[in-house]
Amino acid sequence: MKQFFILRTGWQRVGLIVIPMGAALLLYAPVLKLPLIYDTLLHIRITGELDWRTVWLPTSSFGFYRPLTFVPLLLVQELFGGYPPWLLQGLNWGQHGINVFLLSSLSLRLWPDRPWQAMLTGLLFALFPFSYQAVAVYGHNVHPTTAGLLLLGLHLYVWAESGEGGSRKRWLGVGAVFGLGLLSHESAILFGGLAGLVVVGRWLLAAGDFRRLGDEVWRSPWLFFLVLGVGYFVLYQFLPISRAPQAAAASFAAWLLKGLYVGQAAAYPFTWLAHFFPSAWGSGVVLLGAAATLLLTILAWRLPHNRPVLLLGWGWWAAASLVITLPLSADYLLHGPRLLYLSAIGLAIAWGGIIGGSSPLAPSQPRLLPYLLLALILIPNWLFVRARLAEYARLTGGVQVVAEVMAAIPSEDGLVLINLPQWLGQPRYTYPIGAELTQMLGDYLFAEELMAHNLGVDHPVLAVVVPELGQTANYQFAWHEQHSLSQLAQWPAAATHHFFLTRYEADGPVMVYLGYSMAQDAAATPIASFTLYDLLDAEALACDHKVTARLVWRGRADIPPTTSIFVQLLDPAGHLIAQADGPPLSLRSDLWPWRGRDLVDMRSIGVPEGGQAAYLAVGVYDYRHGNRLTGVDADMRLLPDNALLIPITPCP
Repeated sequence: MKQFFILRTGWQRVGLIVIPMGAALLLYAPVLKLPLIYDTLLHIRITGELDWRTVWLPTSSFGFYRPLTFVPLLLVQELFGGYPPWLLQGLNWGQHGINVFLLSSLSLRLWPDRPWQAMLTGLLFALFPFSYQAVAVYGHNVHPTTAGLLLLGLHLYVWAESGEGGSRKRWLGVGAVFGLGLLSHESAILFGGLAGLVVVGRWLLAAGDFRRLGDEVWRSPWLFFLVLGVGYFVLYQFLPISRAPQAAAASFAAWLLKGLYVGQAAAYPFTWLAHFFPSAWGSGVVLLGAAATLLLTILAWRLPHNRPVLLLGWGWWAAASLVITLPLSADYLLHGPRLLYLSAIGLAIAWGGIIGGSSPLAPSQPRLLPYLLLALILIPNWLFVRARLAEYARLTGGVQVVAEVMAAIPSEDGLVLINLPQWLGQPRYTYPIGAELTQMLGDYLFAEELMAHNLGVDHPVLAVVVPELGQTANYQFAWHEQHSLSQLAQWPAAATHHFFLTRYEADGPVMVYLGYSMAQDAAATPIASFTLYDLLDAEALACDHKVTARLVWRGRADIPPTTSIFVQLLDPAGHLIAQADGPPLSLRSDLWPWRGRDLVDMRSIGVPEGGQAAYLAVGVYDYRHGNRLTGVDADMRLLPDNALLIPITPCP
């Protein structure tokens, strides 16, 4: 196997192709902490209908024929009895690192006299900005898988053609990997064409000898694989699948958008600059960037030994771009940066050739200018991808909050998720064409799936929207509205309902635990009463400059929706230093069926810098005019200021 990747020239060359792999793994390490979201949930749902026989057959519940999408999920289910998020996310993470290694070593195999270019190519692919969606969501694993199989297939193809003890077994290996690629994604039909680009590249190195090109064409099996790919494409049209999403009848404007989108990716070192200019200039920046990229390619093409690199790079990009622009609608394409993962390989090869090739811009030996150009590309890419991964962490942080609260809670307890986010987006995107969204759910996905597969427990779940509890934020987002609060009445009367609210703060959404409602405890007696509410229990704990209050309320009768609770934080002198007002569980009394239930209200109040928290003052008031309702203690004595003082206990 040592000769397989042509590493026999020393450890220095090994290091040059390992460095990009390490960069890829380091960049995407945060995905290991992400939960299972978006299309991962859909694929798990479909996998539940499959077994080891039916997984190889077309399924009516999936719009494509991609068995290798579900085989890993079946295997994980068999081995672990579920779908550990760290494992599925780790598969994506590891595959991206392996793909970077395969690309770097393929570059070294094809052009062994240009080891530095192999490293540049790997780094460009490792940090390609539009790959973040394909790597961060296991449900998009099909893209790293197909790319990896194409790269491995080309390795085997060149190895088998090299004549190094070649045998039929090696070509059978190429065929096996080609077949696996077709079972992963229909874009694997490109394999023969990509191999053909390698063959034509050899002809270019031979100074355009047409007789040699003819020999290469008819002697090399790339044409055989191209024909097989075309045959598979024709057969694919007759498979019993829906082939969703269906391509829409595209207008000229739609085709123009799709062209700008793939052109933006091709010229990404320049189109990144668009966010420094007014939004209206976006298309112009893309066109100028494409023109600059074309000019650099022409300059590099002037040197003959650059031509095989540029031919393979730009040919790969063009082929991979065609298979997504022709069949897909503009809206689907522009919202799916994951679709650019395969074309990113071609772009990495092409830009690696432009920057690292022997040209007036970049001599073959490492010098300052190539490093400077590389830094100007890679640093913004690193920052862009890390920002998207941070958005994923903020978007999905609520899943971890629910998991921590519900860790030891019985499965019959229900979850009420208020204003759960579906996706996040910045107010203005970095690249002018397309959407740079981070998505957790879609309209075809369910909050029940999100919680069950990440918590490992199948709780009853409601995902509801309460607009009055939402906030205006300086970023884009959407709520996941799946149920209504009135559906709580359909849950068993003895069930406990846990409430979680997502607040949209300046830095992103933050989920907070509001508390829970439970069947009334007939033995509980009030410690204070406030006309419409009885307070059954109360405690306050101060930890890490924050006071957490636990208040147990019971409504006495029909409570007007303008009735609210005040929870004030007082210092030793009785001065107000902070407060957290609102009805129990933050929900107006007319929004949900609270009657006959005790409400355990959880509130967290930050202690201001330099403040000293001594008591909580708790009571009930009508927020229309601010008047407090009469409060009495357990002995029916009036409470001063109609407020019960609760001593604050410091952390143990």
